[in-house]
Amino acid sequence: MEETGTMPASAKTDSASTFTDTLTAADTNMVSWTDKIYGSVSAYIHGLDVLNILKMVGLSLAVLLVLFVLYRLTNHIFLKVIDRRLLEHRGTWFKGIRFRNIDILSSAQLIRAALLTSRILRYAIYALLLYIALPLIFAIFPATRSLAGTLFSWIVTPVIAILQGFVAYIPKLLRIAVIIIVMRYILKFLRYFAQEIEAGRLVIPKFYPDWAHATYTLLRIFIIAFTIVLIFPLLPESESAVFKGVSVFIGVLFSIGSSSVISNMVAGMVITYMRSFKVGDRIKVGEVYGDVVEKTLFVVRVKTVKREVITIPNSAILSSNVINYSTEAHKEGIILSMDVSVGYDVTWQRAHELLIEAALKTGYVLPDPKPFVLTKTLADSAAVHSICIYTKHPDRQALIYAELNCRILDIFMREGIEMIVPAYDFLRNDKEKSTLPEEFRRQ
Repeated sequence: MEETGTMPASAKTDSASTFTDTLTAADTNMVSWTDKIYGSVSAYIHGLDVLNILKMVGLSLAVLLVLFVLYRLTNHIFLKVIDRRLLEHRGTWFKGIRFRNIDILSSAQLIRAALLTSRILRYAIYALLLYIALPLIFAIFPATRSLAGTLFSWIVTPVIAILQGFVAYIPKLLRIAVIIIVMRYILKFLRYFAQEIEAGRLVIPKFYPDWAHATYTLLRIFIIAFTIVLIFPLLPESESAVFKGVSVFIGVLFSIGSSSVISNMVAGMVITYMRSFKVGDRIKVGEVYGDVVEKTLFVVRVKTVKREVITIPNSAILSSNVINYSTEAHKEGIILSMDVSVGYDVTWQRAHELLIEAALKTGYVLPDPKPFVLTKTLADSAAVHSICIYTKHPDRQALIYAELNCRILDIFMREGIEMIVPAYDFLRNDKEKSTLPEEFRRQ
């Protein structure tokens, strides 16, 4: 009877063979690794040879020399060529940036910004040259070659990724370019169309020339907004959560902060199409009286007779009554009136005659239609007459009223009429003393 667990002779033979094969493979691998280590050590020792060390040092010095030459060349190009040309052409290349009457950037600020940009580029090139030189030097020495590969990968990997992304983005970029070019030419056509209407060379029934610029501005805003809507999905990372969050944030800020801007813009469009006034008209809005010198989409600027320029928001104009003195002035003329109190010792016929005579002697007053007088009020102390005149120069109102007052005084004094109130006449001590000047007293 065989003992339990006893291994047959054939099994023992197979196990011994397998074990022998395993030892043989291990010995072979060990010999291979030993050869590799020996070869590496031999190469390292060979690299420590004086001739090889001199070669590596020479190559390193050559790299440093090239780096120094490129550094000097870059320094010369920027300091002696670029910066000098910027300073020489400061009067022609940097004239400042102005928007209407506002200086956004002066010539000195622009030249300082250009010199600062040149300095930043120069330092960036210095850093790039140094970054390229270091891996080259590291690659020369065996002990630092792995570090050189790492440094090169830091540059090459992002550049390759950028180039691949740019190549993949080219179709969308071309679509954006086509959209911008098409919209640009549409805006050019609309601007030409508006200029022709504004100049009167193109007439559209029931479309006034002063509507052309406002209509073009409105269409331009809509076209630009439509262009942004078309381009937005084509922008890089437009589907990312960060991009969408920034877009929503900008939209919220715009909606909160632009309520008054939008109201003024809408009011400006309404005012334009209402044709309440145009540039050059003499108007009165509330307490503001003067000539319109500028109309924009948001405000109107009025120049008063004292040469004060007052800016009025369009929303304030839309909610106020606007008096335009120039609309009918160039056609039939407008009527200016002034009240004059005359005592009851002068008949109304005589008062009317003298007031009309004074009006006809006043400058900028039209003789036809002839001035007329209305007796407005019979007060306790005097009758109030209103002298009405026609003029085509509403911008000369101050001069007209001033001269008319002087003419009335001259004529009434010439006729011996004292323009005083009865209260003063009753209280004066010398009843014989007249208020008329000597040259106008009757003999």
